[in-house]
Amino acid sequence: MFTIVGASLAAYWPRVAEWRTYVLHLAAGVVFSVVAVELLPEITRRGLIIDVIIGFAGGILTMILVDEAMDRIRAAAGKRSSSGVLAPDSAPSGSQASSEGVSGLAVAVGVDFILDGLLLGVGFAAGARIGILLALAEAVEQLAVGMALAVEMRAAGTSSLRTVLFSGGLALLVYVSALAGGTVLSHLGGAPMEAILSFGLAALLYLVTEELLREAHEEGETRIGTALFFAGFLAFLIVGMTLG
Repeated sequence: MFTIVGASLAAYWPRVAEWRTYVLHLAAGVVFSVVAVELLPEITRRGLIIDVIIGFAGGILTMILVDEAMDRIRAAAGKRSSSGVLAPDSAPSGSQASSEGVSGLAVAVGVDFILDGLLLGVGFAAGARIGILLALAEAVEQLAVGMALAVEMRAAGTSSLRTVLFSGGLALLVYVSALAGGTVLSHLGGAPMEAILSFGLAALLYLVTEELLREAHEEGETRIGTALFFAGFLAFLIVGMTLG
């Protein structure tokens, strides 16, 4: 849903994409708040140290490997574009190069959405409250992702309508992944659930520090962005306290 909103805004009103750095800061604050307010207390309450170590290490390793794979996919797309693989009889055009960039970004977004869905499954398996807050946090993140995808697709010459429809199709991966993850994980308890929660904790921390904030800073650091990070954190802290 929020992916479609972000894609629609950037596709039909391109200047809205300039706000993406603010959305990224807000998303980072919201996700970090869910980690600190919901996941950490739940994990420490269970107190299974060995399982925390296993799950946390697994989460970090998985995110690093996924990041590495995505970097290779983007690099391969860039090489094909620059070497003229798509058009062997002539130099690749700007639109062809843009199409390669869109393909790489679409793969990265698809993988990101699958991981987001699995994390949602983890959240709902741990409890409805954690699942709902995590869903709201990831909604803000997907708003920024939808904007990024729409900007790339429009630069490649894709129509606004096709851009929105394609973004919506990719967003379905979140629901499919969340349903699959939640169904499998709902039967877990004790040590396995502690490891899964720790995995989700590590993955979300990686998302905030190595993805959301890094990308937000690349697009431009402003006092407003910094304020939105803390506003997002505070807002979800209050929401968590209210639901408690």
